[in-house]
Amino acid sequence: MKYLMGIGKTNEEEVLKAYNKLIDENIEVELIDDPKELVELTVKKKVHGSIRGTLSSSEVIPYLKEHIGKFYRASILKNPFTNDYFLLSPVGVDEVDDENSFNDKINIIEYAINFLNTNTKNNPKIGILSAGRLSDYGRSKKISSSIDECENIVKYINNKYNDLIIKHKGILIEEYLKDGYNIIVAPDGISGNLIFRCLGLICGIEGCGAVVLNKNNIKFIDTSRNGTWDRYYNAIKFLAGNIRI
Repeated sequence: MKYLMGIGKTNEEEVLKAYNKLIDENIEVELIDDPKELVELTVKKKVHGSIRGTLSSSEVIPYLKEHIGKFYRASILKNPFTNDYFLLSPVGVDEVDDENSFNDKINIIEYAINFLNTNTKNNPKIGILSAGRLSDYGRSKKISSSIDECENIVKYINNKYNDLIIKHKGILIEEYLKDGYNIIVAPDGISGNLIFRCLGLICGIEGCGAVVLNKNNIKFIDTSRNGTWDRYYNAIKFLAGNIRI
């Protein structure tokens, strides 16, 4: 099985560290510096999976959208309370439209459910984050609107799916993680990106990049150009099935 790792001029040495370690473990990996070639080989399933590595997001992501349409990203992070992995989405700053937030989050939840059902035996356990504690309702229009939306999302999902665990506990992300939730839905892509950066890039919580969620189910993981070698290494190991949620 062959995997691709994108390599750009930024943080090149970290990708090379991951590449050399993977080669030492007899995992077939190829470095590629052409964003279009990386996407085309992945979408056409000429390889078993690929990661963006340190290629520019502004070059890779638009080209990926041309091929597979709208998608969302979900970061794979290790829960500091349970040591299990969980999905955090959205983490792309433009992935949830203010005017279509409800539908975008429903799409994220359903794609994430399908991803877990395909890649793990663990049942989905979904935590919806809003902009404040439930008791903060009324403190501002934005907070109240966010809480209302999350309550409506929970009702919608519960009406559509039987025996699915989905909860809205306001802004209390720590409670979801302590209770082992494996899908965390952020209020929007900006806050999701900030949560990822605080957990992964500042606090150093282990991660595997961000999987692409959409109907095509391609084997592609988006990784930050500011990551350390172990994040690129973990991303390939996840694609290879050595790390599971």
